[in-house]
Amino acid sequence: MISTALSTSVPGLAAFQRGLTAQQAGRLDEAVTAYRKAVRQNPGLAPAHFNLGQLLRARSEYEEAASCFGAAARLRPNAADAWLNFGAMLERVERHRDAVQAYRRASECAPDDPTPAFNLGNANLALGDFSAAAESYRTVIARRPDHLEAHWNLATALLALGDLSGGWTEYQWRWAKQKLDPATRFAWPQWRGEPVAGKRVLVWREQGLGDEILFATCLRELVAAGAEVTLAATDRLVGLFARAFPGVSVVPDGAWGDQPFDFHVPIGDLPSHFRKSRDAFPADAKFLTPDSAAATRWAGRLDALGAGLKVGICWRSGLVTEERARAYSDLEAWAPLFAVPGVHWINLQYDDCTAELARIKQRFGVTVHRWPKENLKNDLDGVVGLLWNLDAVVTAPTAVSSLAGGAGIPTWEVDNGGDWTAHGEERSPWFPSIRIVRRPYGTTDWTPVFQRIAGELEAQRVDGAIR
Repeated sequence: MISTALSTSVPGLAAFQRGLTAQQAGRLDEAVTAYRKAVRQNPGLAPAHFNLGQLLRARSEYEEAASCFGAAARLRPNAADAWLNFGAMLERVERHRDAVQAYRRASECAPDDPTPAFNLGNANLALGDFSAAAESYRTVIARRPDHLEAHWNLATALLALGDLSGGWTEYQWRWAKQKLDPATRFAWPQWRGEPVAGKRVLVWREQGLGDEILFATCLRELVAAGAEVTLAATDRLVGLFARAFPGVSVVPDGAWGDQPFDFHVPIGDLPSHFRKSRDAFPADAKFLTPDSAAATRWAGRLDALGAGLKVGICWRSGLVTEERARAYSDLEAWAPLFAVPGVHWINLQYDDCTAELARIKQRFGVTVHRWPKENLKNDLDGVVGLLWNLDAVVTAPTAVSSLAGGAGIPTWEVDNGGDWTAHGEERSPWFPSIRIVRRPYGTTDWTPVFQRIAGELEAQRVDGAIR
């Protein structure tokens, strides 16, 4: 909302009014110039600081926007909107601890408004203070029981804390976020934990590929309970899952036929029944095996590289927005890893990364081997054949992490602290072959992450094995 509150006959008034007129007319560059002049002429002009902050935020100039909103908040200490905007910009520049203080001030200014408490929860979530985050989200829910984002973020906080029972309960709010009711998707009843011995159960896919692989680890328990299971999977996972679960009928999504089922269940509901505590995870989670022809093909290629560790790398998701980009490290941060001698680096990045591979070669003198005719996005049988022939994997938290973990490959996951699937542990309870290496909370410094991985990789290169 544009601030227009201003007394007459004050320094900077004319410039402020020119800025306001230009902003309302959509002449935003002109408005920025006018507001900057207004605050130079009168640093105590809170509305000019506030409006300038709005325009700078829209231009992604977050540092200066934070300064503007901070000035507006200090000049109007009882204005919740100024403190809220100040906190939001502080988070944009990764100053989450300062944002916590701004949101607390906003809460004091507007004690009945759930927004400051929600934002406070988000800032604490970014800081890794999951208990404080959960407390804030519960405050929001007490004021607004139907606050979808608060319920969803509470699920994240609780799961990250290892409160699996409470976390999976809140996880059900994913459906409200998507405006879907899974119970009405099929004519058959949704399974909610009833006895399934002798019952036909359709398990259907949802969410992303990595989640689908993760949650599929619960299928064995459903089969062990006596269910006759049909799994409707993403097409590119059908072959892998068919080998992994010989007692399950694995079909492409939508191809389950005309036969009736006794129950249906979304795959993301299975953990609420079979992963209620940390001790409910199986000790051996390796379940993905390659097609023998794919494994043989990759074995020949990697053997031809000669002696040395073969380590696969994937540094980002295939979908990178401005928001998501903050979860991934820049390639420059990988320098300590590329300096480890005696390693053959193998590309696992599954989209067009030609320019990035060239940058690695130019900047670090390292060749990341790839075979361009291989489809690492859609040929997942081939990807698992490759993974089985690697000594280790270093990856961002993408589907590559779940594939490597499901194949039992020693893996370092480069995490910004947001991967709740570790449930607060350094080894994934879903896939114990995955070590979670977190960036220090509240910082943008990836250096400790890659120094640690490089050190461990160097030590294991000397030993000749990855553990």
